[in-house]
Amino acid sequence: MPRTLILKALTMSLAGAVAIGALAACGDGTSKLGPSTPTGATQIGGNPMKAAPPPAGFNQHTVTPTSQQQAQDTIVGYLKKTLAALPPGTTLDATRYGGAGSNAPCQDNPTGPGKPPTEFSTIGDLKLPAGSNPNDVIALIGDTWKSWGWYVIERDGFQKPNRFGYGPDGYSLQIEAANPPGSPPTVNGTTPCYAGELQRDDIPIPGILQAQ
Repeated sequence: MPRTLILKALTMSLAGAVAIGALAACGDGTSKLGPSTPTGATQIGGNPMKAAPPPAGFNQHTVTPTSQQQAQDTIVGYLKKTLAALPPGTTLDATRYGGAGSNAPCQDNPTGPGKPPTEFSTIGDLKLPAGSNPNDVIALIGDTWKSWGWYVIERDGFQKPNRFGYGPDGYSLQIEAANPPGSPPTVNGTTPCYAGELQRDDIPIPGILQAQ
């Protein structure tokens, strides 16, 4: 058989195999082209906390910040309250991130006139005293948030152990074990969305918070 006819036959055979594979993947309603997105997870670039709403029966009444100062003060207050339940000497350190907090649009693709709604998020490494067990501390933090009346869960799709806490006022906190193990757990906090016109970049936020 001529070389051109052989190549043509191979091409048609491969195309048929791909088509059959695609039909098989669709036949059971699931895609075989890649791993499924874990329940409650969001794509990179979004806020992972948003994808896991509190369950039915959890009374959440979002308190919309009236200024960025108020938003920052509230989330920092929750972080300090968390640290108060931890061993003395524990610190929440954001120095390696170049800043403890930042604003981000509440929507990935905002539309409409004016500045889109924004939210303020914080990040830091939870550095523990020598001899502390990070997994025990993560569990303690989850129990602490529950004692405030928050909805707290461990979520799939994130390094475990982890705890995601959702407050009745719309604020949220999370702590996630380090990867690789041995590094400090990461703590994040996020405020409810507020008017984009209130966004400011000149309000300082502590780079290090310490348990008293």
